[in-house]
Amino acid sequence: MIFHVLSIPIHPTCKEITICAFTQKVYKFCAEMFKRGHTVYHYGHPDSKVPCTEHISVISHLTYDDHFKGQKWQDFLPQKIENKLHEEFNANAAREALKRRHNKNDLVLAFWGIGHKSACEKLQDSMVVVEPSIGYDSFFAHFRVFESYAHLHKMLGGAQQNHPSPSDHVIPPGFTPENFEFSETKEDYWLFLGRIVDAKGVHIADQLSRALRQPIKFVGPQTLKTTLPKDNPYAEYIHTVSHEERKHLLKKAKGLLMPTLYMEPCGWSMIEAWFSGTPVLTTDWGAPSEYNRHHKTGFKCRSLNEFFHAATLIETINPHYCRQYAESQFHISHVMKRYEAYFEFLINEKNYGFWGNVYNQ
Repeated sequence: MIFHVLSIPIHPTCKEITICAFTQKVYKFCAEMFKRGHTVYHYGHPDSKVPCTEHISVISHLTYDDHFKGQKWQDFLPQKIENKLHEEFNANAAREALKRRHNKNDLVLAFWGIGHKSACEKLQDSMVVVEPSIGYDSFFAHFRVFESYAHLHKMLGGAQQNHPSPSDHVIPPGFTPENFEFSETKEDYWLFLGRIVDAKGVHIADQLSRALRQPIKFVGPQTLKTTLPKDNPYAEYIHTVSHEERKHLLKKAKGLLMPTLYMEPCGWSMIEAWFSGTPVLTTDWGAPSEYNRHHKTGFKCRSLNEFFHAATLIETINPHYCRQYAESQFHISHVMKRYEAYFEFLINEKNYGFWGNVYNQ
């Protein structure tokens, strides 16, 4: 297959940028599909370090540096798309992709959603445009893959699309087990890992730590706007960490707290915790309601009281089961096979019609 992978304009594509799930999706997809023998063109920042057939730089250092003015990825960069940075990216990416087009079945992958829309509008008549991992609250492409059924249902319902397209699929994110260290032995701390913002339920995690009188580490960009007081005597407040530090924190935590107040499209840190043998306490909506197995990989809660009592049962969760579950559901090789099957389905069915023909009899 021929993939034209449009990367995330706000970051170079590299393994080290752990704070951005979108960037990690691009990195892993390119690396794995290239390893599996596909042709992978990566369009992005000149400092990208990603295995692929060819990297094509479509943003200049000058434009990038002028836009962010010294801001660092560890601080969680602004994600606005109406700016010169995105204009330059999309114009150059569309032009360069057309130069490298093989045939009508080339696949253009818009990992940034509507942030890639203007490029895709120039490519959709000559290639197949796909939004391959929708974990955001919009979509534009005809062919779409969502991170969870919970998010598919939310998005189609919000768009008042009561008749889903056969090309709407669900494929969860994939993870490489070797990137995580399993540990059955845990240390005495809870972990909150992600954006330090109110919508992520930071106040619930804070109140839970105080009620339990147990240590908690709030790990993520400490520069974001939040009403969290940051005066918890049991808490550490740690700015964005490296890949290696993240790995150690995940494997040694007694449990990951993910009390998100909105409907999570997926919840990457939840899955990373399971690969580390660490159980997870989540709210009971969005993707966690689908992926977190109650009493098996953690607990799903709807109140501070339920979080408290779930926390007292955390040692009943088997770390080995968490790891086995993660490998069975989210192993990168399994996920890439599902993508290959989806793209084959898409190319065949769009040519024959989803409901009008029977072929390969």
